[in-house]
Amino acid sequence: MHILVLDGAGPDGRMGLVRSAADGRLVMLSDALECGRGGAQRLAGSLPAMLAAAGLQLSAIGLIATIVGPGSFTGLRATLALAHGLALGSGTSLVGVTVGEALRRTAGPRSLPLWCVTTARTGRVFLERDGLEPVGCMLQALPSQGPGPLLLAGNASDLVQPVLEHAGIASRTLGIDRPELSAIAGVAIDRAAGRLPPLAAQPFYVDPPEAKLPANGLRPAPA
Repeated sequence: MHILVLDGAGPDGRMGLVRSAADGRLVMLSDALECGRGGAQRLAGSLPAMLAAAGLQLSAIGLIATIVGPGSFTGLRATLALAHGLALGSGTSLVGVTVGEALRRTAGPRSLPLWCVTTARTGRVFLERDGLEPVGCMLQALPSQGPGPLLLAGNASDLVQPVLEHAGIASRTLGIDRPELSAIAGVAIDRAAGRLPPLAAQPFYVDPPEAKLPANGLRPAPA
């Protein structure tokens, strides 16, 4: 089976094509990275070239795996809109995956607790822990934790580690800033097969949007 992977949770937009072999191995066939502001919105334009590089047509895709959050408000909406459009047009199954699920799969087997921490607004991080709902918190107000040790994965690891150290909590960063595309595909395959609880392919926002309506609920009158 061929899996199309989409990830717009971070500052860039990423996508890739992964093949699931008969023995369960996942093989990367082609990928694309759109860097900088608006990268996730440009993924649709890069899709034909990525498919061509892998020698595939869209009809060959058997599963679409998309990161649902937490992460960039605009990036998530752009990649999820693309994922839903492709799934609707091709009849392909669509599965949602959280950033923490994919980071845990990227990290592999471990004996210590893992905190998946990714950047949010200034001074805040998203935190995903095993068996707990993701939360958004200020760096200086991380949840209470025993003396550790902890493992850290995600692009906020280097921000969180000194805060934990100051609080007397031992931790070690794994050097994993973002999940592997093949790990996202692996989680999606397990979810599609019923080995993981279902998760709708809808934006998974921890923090409310920054944009707010005026108190009276109306936009200012045009000039």
